[in-house]
Amino acid sequence: MNIRTQIYIAAAAIIATVCIIGTLWSKHKIADLERDVENAKTLAAEKQNTADEREKVAGEYKAKNEYLEQQIDTLRAVAQKQDEELQKLSANVDSARADVSRTRNIRSAAATLTELCAKLADLGHECG
Repeated sequence: MNIRTQIYIAAAAIIATVCIIGTLWSKHKIADLERDVENAKTLAAEKQNTADEREKVAGEYKAKNEYLEQQIDTLRAVAQKQDEELQKLSANVDSARADVSRTRNIRSAAATLTELCAKLADLGHECG
């Protein structure tokens, strides 16, 4: 074999080695990337499950919040009615207090038993 043939054979061997190494390297990188994709899919599925659970819990809180707001509105209406009743009662109490105050301010005529009997006798009723 001449030198030229040996050079061609060596070049072909180098090219074949480079191609084989390149193929092996590509397969290794593709396997790594596929593994990363699978890990990412698994992580995404876990995150989606967590998000679904949290959305369900948020829905429950929202329903509870709406129920409590209805209860607050009902209680607010009852409290308003009670306030109105208290205002009416307060007006009645104030009026009664004013009547008591006026009654206390009136001087009572002190009358003795004998004076009453004398007045009754004048009217035709005798004390017993």
